[in-house]
Amino acid sequence: MKASSAVLCACLLLVSSALPARDAADPSLAEVYQEAIRLEDSRELTRAKGRYEEILARCDPQRDWLLRRNAQQGLLRVDDLRAEFAMSETQLREKLAQTYRDYRAEEFADWQRRGWILSKEVDGVRGYSILNPTNLGFFDSGLMARNANAVEGYRQFARIFLDESAALDRLRSSASGPQTYVAPVRHVYSVRAVVRRSDLPPGPVVRAWFPYPLLTPAVQSIRLVSVEPPGALKSSPDIASEIGIAYLEAPRPEKDDLTLELKVAFDAYHTDFQIDPDTIESYDRRSELYQRFTRSEQQIALTEPLCELARTVVGGEENPYRKARKLYDWVCDNVKYNFVWRWRDATFTYGCASEEVRSRRIGDCVIQSVFYAALCRSAGIPARVVNGPIFPPGMKNDHVWAEIYFPRYGWMPVDVTYSEVAGMVPGLSESERRTIRDFFFGRMDRWRLCTQRSELAQELVPVKKSRRRHVTMFVRPELECGGQDVESRTLSWECTPQ
Repeated sequence: MKASSAVLCACLLLVSSALPARDAADPSLAEVYQEAIRLEDSRELTRAKGRYEEILARCDPQRDWLLRRNAQQGLLRVDDLRAEFAMSETQLREKLAQTYRDYRAEEFADWQRRGWILSKEVDGVRGYSILNPTNLGFFDSGLMARNANAVEGYRQFARIFLDESAALDRLRSSASGPQTYVAPVRHVYSVRAVVRRSDLPPGPVVRAWFPYPLLTPAVQSIRLVSVEPPGALKSSPDIASEIGIAYLEAPRPEKDDLTLELKVAFDAYHTDFQIDPDTIESYDRRSELYQRFTRSEQQIALTEPLCELARTVVGGEENPYRKARKLYDWVCDNVKYNFVWRWRDATFTYGCASEEVRSRRIGDCVIQSVFYAALCRSAGIPARVVNGPIFPPGMKNDHVWAEIYFPRYGWMPVDVTYSEVAGMVPGLSESERRTIRDFFFGRMDRWRLCTQRSELAQELVPVKKSRRRHVTMFVRPELECGGQDVESRTLSWECTPQ
């Protein structure tokens, strides 16, 4: 059974087991959900939407809450997929002419032949991704240089990490010996959600899940500064867990709008692993850590084609550090960054992220990092993924990167996405490209924090019974009132040096 089929079957089994028995003469809700998933997977989105809406109309909100939430998620995915492939070929050609200097009509066929143009049939009609104009620039530095609106921003992006690498070089040269975590900066992380009272669903209490920093060697001295409104925090965040959650509850306001805000202080360190590959000790293959982080999972699937790819890349190398570096270089050179967020949740519902990247050789930070982790695991190197906000000067974003484990050294960060993107920016020297490549294998900036680790798409605690806005990553507050998702809200965050 291929990986995507295995994930789909597991998803359907979970839903089926959560439902009560029904009249055999009438299709059960589980069967309707199975059909909806299959229709969505085949891009018959109108029919899939009808099945999800049927589930919502028929299911009991209390007894069938899991299926109800899954159907709500399905409707959100259908809307995202339809919006993603809403562009006709004529519209795409016009947009490309506006985006790329000296665009020639004959280039379109060449880009299609190379697999750079993403399109899908939706309800039997060929549609093109609205992100094609942006994504094309990631395939070729020369093409990126022809996009005047984007190239300067990417040059500034690359400069941030070149400066970070230079700062670490200075710190290393002045240190008396190797230091992995150095020069901390005190930050305050502020997250705010504002909801108009008129936009709240019926219900007496608003429930909110806010991302919270997790304790790592690079993020220390975490301290809650404030919560608004006072007394809203209902459970103390567990900073040693695998998902950082501050759970809040607030009564429905009688007349004013509702503002929820969390402020947390922490120290963030530069990371600078200095590893002598020949000193790495053998893994304890019986340990819980080794067995957990080298096993095959639904999204990190150690299929035979993936394992064969890893064997080909690694060759005869036996040293785990050098194997990990070979795999890193291969991913940076062969897997192109693309924005794929509109169908990423679909992948995590009925697909397999590592297999999708292996076959298509494109992906965003989420599935690129998952793919790299899968390659490392197949080579016997413990690997996991981490996500959280990143906030270098003048920049804010959500991000996912990988970590690999070496005995005595611990978990070492590896950021294949930022290495690949920053390293292809036009105008860089070969020395600068090499600096960026080396930086993201064992070094890391001090402008990021972790809110979820080990695996993505973790369940919130306590459980949110309405749809999630961001299933894969936990980097934004999730709100619920009366068992319904709070759809209209304003979210903001910042992380500033103290």
